[in-house]
Amino acid sequence: MTFYLYFNKEEVIYFDALLSVLVMIVYITAYINFSADFPPHIKRAGLICELLPAASLCAILFPDWNTRFSQDVTVRLGWAGLLLSFIILASLVILIG
Repeated sequence: MTFYLYFNKEEVIYFDALLSVLVMIVYITAYINFSADFPPHIKRAGLICELLPAASLCAILFPDWNTRFSQDVTVRLGWAGLLLSFIILASLVILIG
């Protein structure tokens, strides 16, 4: 969020940016609380639970960095990745816990 505020000093802070940061805080809290119960082989494979939400948050906060797709598509793909991260984490918690 600090980088977002630094790079967008003169621009309006969008609702998507604030909501995505709040969703990411909830995700990180849930991940920290539940990942301690995962077996060691799942923890190594759980790198997807760390990289996917981080990439999704970057796609939502900085959609103009992606020159291949429009900004609207990039933000939607970021939200899809963030929701997919929640689904993966919830299914790991349900299946393991």
